[in-house]
Amino acid sequence: MNRENKKKRHISLIKILILMILICSGLIALTHFEMARYEDGILDVCATQQDSYVQLVIDQIYLKENRSDEEIIEKILNTMDSSSNRYWTFSKEQTMLFVKDALETNRYQALTANSYYTTESSRNFVDSLELRKVKHQRIILDNKEYIASGALFEYADEEYRICLLTNTTVLLDNNKFLGSKMELIIIFAVSFSMIFIFPIAMTMIYNRSAKKVSDAETDLEVANKTIESLNEKLITDEIYDNRKNLFNLSVVEKFVDAYMNNPRAFPISFIAYKYGQNETVANFFGKNSVLLGKKDIKFYDGQLHLALIMSVQCSEINAENITKYMVGDHKLLTVQTAKNRIEFNLKYKKTLDAMGNPDFNAKPISRIIRPDSRTESRYRAKE
Repeated sequence: MNRENKKKRHISLIKILILMILICSGLIALTHFEMARYEDGILDVCATQQDSYVQLVIDQIYLKENRSDEEIIEKILNTMDSSSNRYWTFSKEQTMLFVKDALETNRYQALTANSYYTTESSRNFVDSLELRKVKHQRIILDNKEYIASGALFEYADEEYRICLLTNTTVLLDNNKFLGSKMELIIIFAVSFSMIFIFPIAMTMIYNRSAKKVSDAETDLEVANKTIESLNEKLITDEIYDNRKNLFNLSVVEKFVDAYMNNPRAFPISFIAYKYGQNETVANFFGKNSVLLGKKDIKFYDGQLHLALIMSVQCSEINAENITKYMVGDHKLLTVQTAKNRIEFNLKYKKTLDAMGNPDFNAKPISRIIRPDSRTESRYRAKE
């Protein structure tokens, strides 16, 4: 398998990591947006209820006519629960009449309303109040966020502004709401963690499996190549192993041409024999199979009872040794050793002369023939 196919099978962990970061970032942003909407919805519900409370107080003021400012404050506003996080303000025109309680009221009584509503959002809210219409708005006051519900109303020919301010943290930090919010955050955190981790884990598992498959395929490919190479070697050895094969003399020219141009083949020795009439080629070469090796190429002519050994990388001394140990019914015709290419043609010609210059074109046989008894019997039947 080539490298390109391996890359296609492999999934980039960095790309998956970047993709998961982008997806989770988008989901976190969406969750933050939805949680903000959730909080806004809670605050809006509380603000609507707060508006109803303000309207109820205004209705109480209208139940009795000709009340003085002090009477409204003492009998109505002072009876309301107030704290630093939830309190009432009451003003006439630009004068602050009541803030939270008696103590706070004394602090702002000599000041105008704008002296209390110091932030832009709070002033805009107070200035936007409409006659006999309760409205609410989220404002910033003393660095805290409040839900302000208020209204402008007329009483005893005077215009009053009444407001109820509730710190948003009081509503959002309510135990039930806060518990529910924390549960949602935990659920989202676990879900996003799974969304982030699961694809990365699956990618790592897939890449590990793909690597194992790829390694197995590579090993299999190497094993197959090794097996093919061994098979080819076995086939080659079987076909071209000179210890097992015997060639017809008519193909000797092909071997001569091949080895003559190979400097590493020298010295090359030619050993020619004429084996007996009652001797078969199988018996002759079979008796000497231990003596002759891979570098000894054997040729024969069944009609003329000629045998030729072309011994590659065989010195003159080694050639002489071969002739000494050859057995069987045979006659040595010649031993010629070519030390280099210059001597090759001359030594080869002398060998052919000693063999009687056999006609290679008479019966051209180029295929490999096994040296068994049937090889010679074909020629004997024609004699």
